[in-house]
Amino acid sequence: MRHWFERLKLSRQLALVSCLFILIPMLLLWFTILRSQQDAAIQTRLREAQSRCAQVQSQAQRAAELCNMSTQVFLNTPALVDHLHRLKMDMPPETPELLEFYRTDISSLEKIILSNPDLYQIRVYAEADGIHEMMPILYSRSRMERMPWAGEEVTSSSWHLDFDDQLFDNYPVTPHIMSLVTAITAVTTSARERVGVLEVAVRMDEILPDLFAGTEDNWAVLVDDSGGLMAGRVPGDGPLPEELAQAPDGVPSLLAGERVLVTRSYLRDLDCTYVQVTSLTDIYRTILYQSLYLLAVVLAAFCLVTWAVSRLTRRLLRGFYGAFDGIRAFAGGDTSASVAVTGQGEAADFAREANRLLDQIRRLMRDNLEREMDIRNAETRALQNQINAHFIYNVLEAIKMMAEIDEEYEIADAVTSLGKLLRYSMKLESGGVRLEREIDYIQNYVALMNLRFDYVIRLEVDVPPQLLGQRIPKISLQPIVENAVVHGAAVLASDTAITLRGGMDRSGSSFTISIADEGQGMDEAALARLRRQIAGEEPARSSSGNGIGLKNVQDRIQMAFGPDYGLDVVSQPGRGTTVIAAFPYREETEETA
Repeated sequence: MRHWFERLKLSRQLALVSCLFILIPMLLLWFTILRSQQDAAIQTRLREAQSRCAQVQSQAQRAAELCNMSTQVFLNTPALVDHLHRLKMDMPPETPELLEFYRTDISSLEKIILSNPDLYQIRVYAEADGIHEMMPILYSRSRMERMPWAGEEVTSSSWHLDFDDQLFDNYPVTPHIMSLVTAITAVTTSARERVGVLEVAVRMDEILPDLFAGTEDNWAVLVDDSGGLMAGRVPGDGPLPEELAQAPDGVPSLLAGERVLVTRSYLRDLDCTYVQVTSLTDIYRTILYQSLYLLAVVLAAFCLVTWAVSRLTRRLLRGFYGAFDGIRAFAGGDTSASVAVTGQGEAADFAREANRLLDQIRRLMRDNLEREMDIRNAETRALQNQINAHFIYNVLEAIKMMAEIDEEYEIADAVTSLGKLLRYSMKLESGGVRLEREIDYIQNYVALMNLRFDYVIRLEVDVPPQLLGQRIPKISLQPIVENAVVHGAAVLASDTAITLRGGMDRSGSSFTISIADEGQGMDEAALARLRRQIAGEEPARSSSGNGIGLKNVQDRIQMAFGPDYGLDVVSQPGRGTTVIAAFPYREETEETA
């Protein structure tokens, strides 16, 4: 940011500084107001959630009182208790008695259910089967065993929450039932004995609708003391989030990656806790949108004020910008341009110094023009030397034709190789050469070297086609091959091979050319010394060694491509020496030399 600011014009720098001192405090004030709005919205949402919790607590208390009152009415009906006792003692009443019991007692109890719409059912289960069931009040023991809570021991009153009514077959199942189950006892000769079970049930989805009508953003559950789910619907019908138990009450917290507000209310009559989860995503999203809108407005105002202040300061700095215009005209090619000196002060001093600088630049331009003329003369001399090179090529062609006429084909091939060698080495080129041209040059070199020896040096080339078009410094591989001939093949004085192999790096950003001989190799001390000589850490002892030539190749490669590329040497006594040259791989290469 500091470098970017320093590159701006002086007028824009002044404009930015002025705007920052004005707009940043205003921006902080606006964001403080947005934060206050967010806190107020969260507090409003908290009060609404607490109000719902209080309402749920009141509804649960009213339902519990209704169930307890109905339970007491049924338990205090002596005819019902006596009838259950006779059924358990296997002393069922006669038919007239049954009809009278149904018309008087059962009918009056049924009216209690019909008169209170909040009750779902009140059922009495006898301790015997094969009895005369009197619906919807009296049922046999086998009916009770169909209920989900029948497996529990019923001794005193207990609540059972959120289960399905499965009393009858072939009838629609009624979900979300909450019932108060109480044992009905009678006094016998020995002690008080259970003669039946009383179930007073209400529908939870009517008494506590928030438990089952929740959405992804707002939902509620009933949990026990250990935090286990007793009733309610979790979004996605999944388990309770693990973070719910640790979420503080009435404080924004993070639940399953979402900002929520958790409120709790203990339902004493049901011995459980009502947990209300309210999403705050919409509040945070609204504040975010308002913040982005505010930021856009501030940025627009910032740009507008910056532009206005920049125009004003530019008028104040008109003298400096006039000098800049003169210098810019000079840089655009008008070498006679100068800076007008007007008025007094810093702007006039700056204009005079600028004119002095322009005069110095004109003198330097004249000097550069003279040097360019000298370079042109040197190029003319180089062209004359090239003409002399063409004379040499023509003479070699004549010698080749004479050798072919006399059927001295070996001499003709040698002259051809020599001509190619001279043409390649004497031609002026910049930007490097294609790898395939360097390999062709090396092949001609090895062919000429075979004329000197009584043995044969084979050059084995294994280079992928995609590398042949890559550019490398000219005559950068031939010195390595020459070292392999002089220090490898010549020492053996027998038929041998030099292998030139190319390969891509794993990253695909570079490639290597390895040149290996079958010579005597070198020990670790000699290899370490050679590596130091290539790296320039130790000077070569004499020109007869191979350190100087490899050091020159290393310098040329690094000058062309940087320090990440260059040479490496691998050698073992009796196993020859391998020199590895690394070059950058370029996808787009010039196809023609």
